[in-house]
Amino acid sequence: MGAGKQALVIGGSLGGLFAASLLRAGGWTVTVFERSREALASRGAGLGTTRELADVMRRAGARLDVSMAVEMNAYVWLDNTGRIVHEHKRQMASSTWSRVYLPLRETLPDEHYRSGMTLDRVEQDGKGVTAIFADGARLGCDLLIAADGGQSTVRRQLMPEVAPRYAGYVAWRGIMEERDVPATIHRDLFDKLAFSFPPGEMALAMPVPGLGDDTRPGHRRYYFIWYRPADAAALEDLCTDARGVHHGSSIPPPLIRPEVIREIKECAGAVFAPALAEVIRQTPQPLLQAISDLESPRLVAGRVALLGDAAFIARPHVAAGATKAALDADCLADRLDGANGDIDAALAEYARRQHEFGVQLVAHGRRLGTIIGPRRAAGAAPNDDDAYRDPRHILGNYGAPHLVRDLTARDLAGAETH
Repeated sequence: MGAGKQALVIGGSLGGLFAASLLRAGGWTVTVFERSREALASRGAGLGTTRELADVMRRAGARLDVSMAVEMNAYVWLDNTGRIVHEHKRQMASSTWSRVYLPLRETLPDEHYRSGMTLDRVEQDGKGVTAIFADGARLGCDLLIAADGGQSTVRRQLMPEVAPRYAGYVAWRGIMEERDVPATIHRDLFDKLAFSFPPGEMALAMPVPGLGDDTRPGHRRYYFIWYRPADAAALEDLCTDARGVHHGSSIPPPLIRPEVIREIKECAGAVFAPALAEVIRQTPQPLLQAISDLESPRLVAGRVALLGDAAFIARPHVAAGATKAALDADCLADRLDGANGDIDAALAEYARRQHEFGVQLVAHGRRLGTIIGPRRAAGAAPNDDDAYRDPRHILGNYGAPHLVRDLTARDLAGAETH
């Protein structure tokens, strides 16, 4: 990479930190600007891990150790009695967002990370890019990286027609301490990723690190996510609080109406195995998420590059959001490193490669969500997504095993720490 080149990164979450660390290693001067004034370490819950994610973390100089993951050895399909209908052997590991964020944040000196900075807009001319912030600050650079998430300010300015698209269903999420997990789950399922498929719905339950990202047996947690159809009117109702105030496509958990929570807990008892239904019933404050995805038609505009969720959002079924951000940053750094100072050529190649990857990831997430919602009408013409209505096919293809590789705790056992 060209010496003396200046880059600004908008967004201080995982994608922004990956980009900053990798570009700094190549000789760029990089500053990250994050809107939030608060530390981000407490954000996020479970996180899908891959070998690619671990590889890019190592390249970024982030410390790794085996304690970041809880290992599982199979994906299983449970019926509503708790019987295992189908088992797919597959080694994988779950972790938490902070287990990735904190090591990455440590790679970036504090003077290169500025919190409480809200971007207003960007301007470009033949000399480069200028970032203009809400406090009036104007900063120029050779390259601006938009890693500011699904509601990206940069993307909305450059492509106002592009926005997340609601998928027609929501996710209910909850978590409980390992010590409170029903005995049958702890005995039979705590080393597995358990799926359930009520008609037109899908649920997953798995072990994850516990308080303080503790992965020791007895100190972990058990996590569920339950996907349920909800049309636009139903979503509006779910996101309306007891005072009648509508909160858009999301709602703060404490404002979810008590009768809504009672309804999902009662429904859980009717459609899930007793032990899993008990996990859902014991969750004091379930979280609600409207599921959406997003595709940007292009990743580069002049000297501005979109990265991570600012560019593509795949549905959670692919379990690869952090990996996508890492691979975007890795590709961008590689292209800049090999371009002999030709930033525009590097950006063009980055856009070509990562746009194709993003399209594939979003499409796979949509196919995995095919099983959620109304059943196909009798006599409907067959299509390429028919296989994804079979739970056995879902178990074999959940995540994105054709695009990225599962990470196991054994992969991390010999990892060099930094």
